[in-house]
Amino acid sequence: MTAVTVVIPTYRRSKILPYLLSALARQTFKDFDVVVVVKPSGDGTEELLKQASTQLKIKVIQQTKGHIVDAYFLGAKNSSGNIVALLDDDAIPAEDWLEETVKLFQNIDVISVTGDSYPVFFKKSEMQIIEEEEIPSVLSHFEFALFGRPLQGLENYKNSISNSGLIYERGNNEYSRKRGAARALLRGPSMAIKGEILRSINLSSDTVLGCAWEMMLSWHVFKHGPGMIYSPNVKVYHIVHGRTSSRDYLNPRSDLLWAVEAELLFYRLYRVEPQFSLLSKLTSDIVRTVHSIKHLNENVKYYTRKIEGIFLGNIIGAKWVIYKTLGISYSPLTDLKRLHKSGQA
Repeated sequence: MTAVTVVIPTYRRSKILPYLLSALARQTFKDFDVVVVVKPSGDGTEELLKQASTQLKIKVIQQTKGHIVDAYFLGAKNSSGNIVALLDDDAIPAEDWLEETVKLFQNIDVISVTGDSYPVFFKKSEMQIIEEEEIPSVLSHFEFALFGRPLQGLENYKNSISNSGLIYERGNNEYSRKRGAARALLRGPSMAIKGEILRSINLSSDTVLGCAWEMMLSWHVFKHGPGMIYSPNVKVYHIVHGRTSSRDYLNPRSDLLWAVEAELLFYRLYRVEPQFSLLSKLTSDIVRTVHSIKHLNENVKYYTRKIEGIFLGNIIGAKWVIYKTLGISYSPLTDLKRLHKSGQA
């Protein structure tokens, strides 16, 4: 058994995948293998992986159905590492990425590690880091009252799930990296989890874009213990080019689908998380809708999509809960796929 298995789902990334593969070949930590889950597109990805296999231990798994979350768990099922590191196919790991990750698992009793992410672009094959301004945490007891309180045990986490289903982030990457290691849920283009824990989890395939899937995964991992760590020493460089996990290009309809999937986090956990509150959800929805209407003239498309996302997300979520109560088989994926197709038409 290897120390680490790196799982990478990929689709239509042949132009930027070489940057990731060459970065893996330069890792200072060597006891790892790679599982690449390929959704065929005819862009030459398979040939790239064949060439890279001369330097890396690569297992290629073909994905014939499903979406991004299915791809990650297909890779996890085919992993053997004591630690499984999930890596986006548009993220370039620093040379000591795995070394710093493994160090945390060895020195601290942790069950998951998430790290820092620097936005970058390439100019004439040279990587340029995009400077970020520090955005501090603005969460207050007043906002918790309006939008929901963090679940018990997550109050001091860098990010958290609230009892209304909303996700809180305490500052941006620049804010976090200046303050060092902290407890944190899984988030971003690289995440590492103890292999035995990840392989025991099986998230249902009910998303298209995978919005908030890391929070669903985090909730399951958190139930195994509180040892979830963020460290700015675990670094990747995230290529800026559009949506990361959607396997699609940005457009108004995919933005709407993203917003709808975000609303469904509440309904995915409602039956299993006793701290979730319908009253907090309703209060949050009303406040966010009023806020969007108030600022509608500033950016009509953006705030219209927010309002539509809240409305449609709650319709699909309520339908899901009612059908479950009545014992009727239903998956929100049916309606999400319909919404996705309407955006591609």
